[in-house]
Amino acid sequence: MRIMFFLVIVFNLCTAFAVETEISGNLEGQVRNSTNNPVAKEAPLFQDWDQENFYLVYGNLHGKVEFGESRIEANWFARYSESNLYDPAPLGPFERDPYFATKIFTFPNRLVARDIFQMQHIEQSGTHQTESILNKFYYEWDDEDQRFMLGRLYVNYGLGEIFNPINPFNQPTALTSTSQVAQGNDGVSFTFFVKDNHMIQFLFLGDKRIENYDGAINRTLWIHGELQPTDKLQIDYVLGEDQSRNKIGSQVSYQFEESLMFFQFLYQTELITPEASVHLWDVLVGYDRQLTSKWHLRFEGGYQKQDDYANPGTFTRFLPTEYFAALANVYEVHPLVKVSGTLVNDIKSGFSYLIAKGTYSITKSTEVEAFGFSPISKGDSTDNLAQKLVTTDIGISLRTFF
Repeated sequence: MRIMFFLVIVFNLCTAFAVETEISGNLEGQVRNSTNNPVAKEAPLFQDWDQENFYLVYGNLHGKVEFGESRIEANWFARYSESNLYDPAPLGPFERDPYFATKIFTFPNRLVARDIFQMQHIEQSGTHQTESILNKFYYEWDDEDQRFMLGRLYVNYGLGEIFNPINPFNQPTALTSTSQVAQGNDGVSFTFFVKDNHMIQFLFLGDKRIENYDGAINRTLWIHGELQPTDKLQIDYVLGEDQSRNKIGSQVSYQFEESLMFFQFLYQTELITPEASVHLWDVLVGYDRQLTSKWHLRFEGGYQKQDDYANPGTFTRFLPTEYFAALANVYEVHPLVKVSGTLVNDIKSGFSYLIAKGTYSITKSTEVEAFGFSPISKGDSTDNLAQKLVTTDIGISLRTFF
């Protein structure tokens, strides 16, 4: 509540001084019934539950103030979730952490990816968790040739909706029931418009979350460039140090008359710290097309090398696959009704994940959505423990925008 009070005071002051202001937001409630993956109970992962209900309410309040060449933007995110999965029975004399399923339901569960400023409050007690997070709050100065940003930033680039490896600063949420969510990153951004067709962005970000605000900042020094040799061809490139790894990558996209094709790759060195680690490779191929006036199709396929030293419970990547192919369809049955289906298959293990949604627009700003998530084939690989944690869920949500 302190964050909300602060935002209201700021925007009231700006209105009093006759600068341009804008306030918008959304609110959503969800209820879902979840069935545990039987394999999760067999593996030594302590996921000994069968079926549970999960309740979620979350929303955003977004404000923007513009004066001259300057802008201030802020977003307050609040979320309340409740389920018995947050409060498992003690194991002997020892308490237990919440079940892994709660991290899937609220993905991305870390709304500040690189955190220096302590502008968030997260509390878990018994069967519920409450979050109040200022996940965007920055000052921006713009002129014709450059842009400067300071504070908690959204970093948005890259065409991948299911997997977007060249952007490690904002996880895609195409495979979750959570929408209107983005991750904040604390730091500074300098953007230079070198030519009309060439932009270079320098990012300097810090991260204290790993050490709980003690110890040295785990820095990010990052370059992202966009080059457009022609109206239809765009080349993105990335280079830098992030999360104790050196990384380099690129995206090439080409806009055809009625479709879009793109390719991404990202290479990550071993950790530059003494911990044991491996090199990581990510590759993505994508195709997007509006087949008819009502039918939209997207394909994404690729490879993400698994980190052999990662804890499967961290869910740093929601997609629990190595080689994968994903096909997403959206069809407009009626101007007020849309249905969608996404199938993701791990080509190596045989694991398949199906998402089905149906959305009905009650008014221009309010809609109701029924959804289902299910691993329809479990796969035969024992290497990827995260695949054993994916649940089967049926639910409904009501969302409104203002």
